[in-house]
Amino acid sequence: MGEQLSIEQRMAEAQSRWPGIQLKRQTSYQACSPCPWCGGDDRFTINSTGWYNCRKCAREGWIDENDPTPPDPVKMLELRMAAMEQRERERDKRISALERMARCVDDVRYHQQLDEMDLRGLWYEKGVGDHLIEQYNLGLCLHCKTDQPAERMSLTIPVVIKKRKVNIRHRLIGGDQRDKYRPHFSGLGANLFGADDVYSDDTSSILVIEGEIKRIVVKDRLGGNVVGTMGKSGFKQSWARKFERFKEVLICLDPDATEKAQQMAGWFGGRARLMALPTKPDDFFHVYNGTVDQFNEFVRMARRVA
Repeated sequence: MGEQLSIEQRMAEAQSRWPGIQLKRQTSYQACSPCPWCGGDDRFTINSTGWYNCRKCAREGWIDENDPTPPDPVKMLELRMAAMEQRERERDKRISALERMARCVDDVRYHQQLDEMDLRGLWYEKGVGDHLIEQYNLGLCLHCKTDQPAERMSLTIPVVIKKRKVNIRHRLIGGDQRDKYRPHFSGLGANLFGADDVYSDDTSSILVIEGEIKRIVVKDRLGGNVVGTMGKSGFKQSWARKFERFKEVLICLDPDATEKAQQMAGWFGGRARLMALPTKPDDFFHVYNGTVDQFNEFVRMARRVA
């Protein structure tokens, strides 16, 4: 488990474990197929380290470990058909939500409310200054409808990709640590915050961190290419293909997400390096007054993952 083999060897192992699995080679280190458990199309992926996972039902593990066998082929077909129908419904719902989002101007109102209530200090506490509040059109929602029935206040973060607004993220003030971020509408899927950096002319390296606010703070301090995931599980394995243009992918999730970071690193074909930062990257700068040179020292010590 974990040994780097060719993707063809891993595909053969998977076909031996799950007879009838329909794997398609995506890259030199990754293949995809319908999930042996829940069907679908390309939601199930394996990589050259031997790791597998499904982004829908969250099954994951090593191909050569002992594990319960999947359903019989007839059941697999039934599951796949049902999953295809469900995916079509989800796609239609997402398109409708994106069309609604394109017409939405709530972020403008939230930005105005921040000054009307004289509450910019809530952003200052996060290490986000006035120039960043203006740059990202950050705001405040006084009665957040995503938080029923309490309707607590939330900090608001517009998500813009290629000049198109695709979401407004709400960071609840006083929200549970595991459920403090909410999308503006139901049906809006996950995105990378700062996704335009994936298409940067600078292809030397890109840094992947966890969270929108962290990305705002770290990008301001470091410059370069930085993207933020929507939670530690917010990076889809299929997105790794978009990063093939980068010579190096640095992964710096929060200290409590080391296992997830290790899994993610296996998706980049030997180009990923794991940073072992002792604290959250925004706290490194804002709370502990770390310097760019000190942060870059952790970059230098980052461990490459084969």
